[in-house]
Amino acid sequence: MYKTSKLVFSPRIRKSPYFNSTINYGAQAFSVYNHMYMPVSYQGTIEDYKNLLNGVQLWDVGVERQIQIQGPDAEAMSQLLTPRNIKKCAIGQAMYTPLLDFDGGFLNDPVMLKLDKDHYWFSVSDGDSLLWAQGIAAGYKFNVDIGEPDVSPLQVQGPNSTKLMTKVFGDWIKDLGFYRFKHVTHEGIPMIIARMGYSRELCYELFLQDSSKGNDLWELLWQAGRDLNISAGGPNIILRLEGGILSYLADIDRTNNPYEVGLDWLVDLDQEDDFIGKEALREISLKGPVKKLMGAEIHGDPIMDSNAEHWPVLVKGKKVGSMKAMVYSPRLKKNICYAIIDIEHAQSGQDIIISSPDKDLLATTVDLPWLERA
Repeated sequence: MYKTSKLVFSPRIRKSPYFNSTINYGAQAFSVYNHMYMPVSYQGTIEDYKNLLNGVQLWDVGVERQIQIQGPDAEAMSQLLTPRNIKKCAIGQAMYTPLLDFDGGFLNDPVMLKLDKDHYWFSVSDGDSLLWAQGIAAGYKFNVDIGEPDVSPLQVQGPNSTKLMTKVFGDWIKDLGFYRFKHVTHEGIPMIIARMGYSRELCYELFLQDSSKGNDLWELLWQAGRDLNISAGGPNIILRLEGGILSYLADIDRTNNPYEVGLDWLVDLDQEDDFIGKEALREISLKGPVKKLMGAEIHGDPIMDSNAEHWPVLVKGKKVGSMKAMVYSPRLKKNICYAIIDIEHAQSGQDIIISSPDKDLLATTVDLPWLERA
């Protein structure tokens, strides 16, 4: 699946607290994400996918760095950064909160955790969003402290994840609500445990708060999961596309806005507070988007390669958009992909041509997602 050259590890690229564990348990391919190494494959994309669906899996997602905003103006500044109305977020709750530029384009798509009334984390995707937040704080003269705390997420994914989590941490795990979290210290390891993760499968996210304990936390979970068919994996493109989950820079970037990609439900134009991009999004909401994210199913035999570039999408020989991520889904027995297409062609059932470097691929658009949350 992944076409790679040899990757040379260097002190120039940061390693997560779980790095040694990922090597010990067989990581075969890495990507660089937020200036860190991220393991993306152990036994191969399809085998990792099947392992997750038949047990429980540990994902090193320490690359999800946290932007910490703390101080008297923390709520006001956090609200300015996102179109979502964060006043609806309770302490101990998380929210999906995109960061936008002044034209309404995506700068990042983090999950925000509200730790206290004046204390927030933004768990960011790839990019230098910390610098953006620091610039906004300085420019608007907010009374806040902004930095990157010692926090490194580890995800527990798969149908046996609740069994593993209750086995290690107790039955209270079963009562943890979706996008809710709790502070825990277990066997001397401090963390926040949240009921969320980067798939539509049953999952949890452990925000480790002491980087010296990373391999200890991994081993604690691994040993407890031996009778639950535990394996190592990472953010899986098959799971992501099946569930209609977006990846910043792979699927969306600053040229896209929430109305184009089905995330307009995150935009609250009626709230009293201002946010960056509000006027631009108001205009887009009135005029309507000019393009739209669609799913598409590529006809033919299973395609086992991934695309390293975005490929043109054509209708009757005219370019009308671009294909983003693509993968073969063993569960659906289909080649599936995302495409962002001009609005006049963005309806389910539209036949399109995807122009790959090797040949033209016939595909048909569908609505997202293919699979709902477990």
